[in-house]
Formats: sequence, C-alpha cells, structure tokens
Amino acid sequence: MQAHYFIGIKIPEPAAKKLDQARTAWNLKSHKRYTHWVDMHITLLFIGSDPHGEIQEAQQALSKIRHAPFELTTSTVKTFGNPATPRIVYAAVEDSPPLIELQAKVREALRPFRLNPDGKPFVPHITLAGKWAGGPPLDIEMPIPAMKFPVTEFTVFRIEPGSVPKYIPEASYQLKESV
Repeated sequence: MQAHYFIGIKIPEPAAKKLDQARTAWNLKSHKRYTHWVDMHITLLFIGSDPHGEIQEAQQALSKIRHAPFELTTSTVKTFGNPATPRIVYAAVEDSPPLIELQAKVREALRPFRLNPDGKPFVPHITLAGKWAGGPPLDIEMPIPAMKFPVTEFTVFRIEPGSVPKYIPEASYQLKESV
C-alpha cells in the first residue's frame, strides 16, 4: 500500500498527556479507536497518497513558509456526526486567526503540486476518539482542562497504521517571523 501523508501540528507532550488523562477519566467505551497521546495533533491539511512522487518537492515548498509562532487554547469537547453516536470525539481549540492563516499558507504552498489534498473546510481539532463502536447513545459529561500551548512548528507526517506512534515525522518546519 502506498504511503499516506498529512501536514499537522503536534500537540506538546504536557498538553497531550492532560487530554489523555481527561479522556481516561470519562471511562469512554463508545469508540473503536482512541488516539494515543504521542499521536495527538491538529491536521492542517490531509494529503493522502503521493501518486506522482512529489512529496519531496512539496516539503521544499513548505520550507519557504514564514509565520510567527503563536499559542492555542483548548476550549471544550465537541463531536463530528450525530451527537448521540458521534464518529469523532475531539478537543476543540478556541478561534485563532494565526492558525487559520497558517493553514491557508500550507494549502497555498501545495497548490502547484498534483497532490490531492482534502478539500473539506478546515475545522481545527484534536481527535480523542474515533469510529463509533455501537451501544447506547453517548450521554456523559466530557470535561477537559482549558490549556494554552505554544505552536512553534508544523510537520509533514507519514501515516503508519498499526504502529505507535502512528504518525511519523518526515519534515518539520520552525515557525519564525518573516526575515
């Protein structure tokens, strides 16, 4: 099977471990997959496969992005799909113009390539659980700590199903002011 890729922001270890602890405290048994804390991230752009062998060139284009570091704040838990039987349970982050701007720069940097990035609207989130397992509707409180964490880089990840970590860094880019 051909490798798949995405561009994302890795959640720093202290914040990821706190989210993992909060999820453990919920005693959630409604989903088939639970994101390991080492794999917690915010996807900026899902690429999928690289059918034309352009990932190296794309990484070069991403290295030209200039963007200042910024902070994100977790706010609450939300879901994708039917709230009673959600496909995904995630930690939401507060609105962040710098995050939206970075995502737009990443999308623009990849425009010249024949990669086929996901065209869905950008909804910043940290997946905590996925793939509804069935059973009674989800009806529990799911509190998470409000936390701030720095965003100082973004990364191209290769997906390795069945591994921990599942998301392998291929190239990372430090955020810094324009020169």
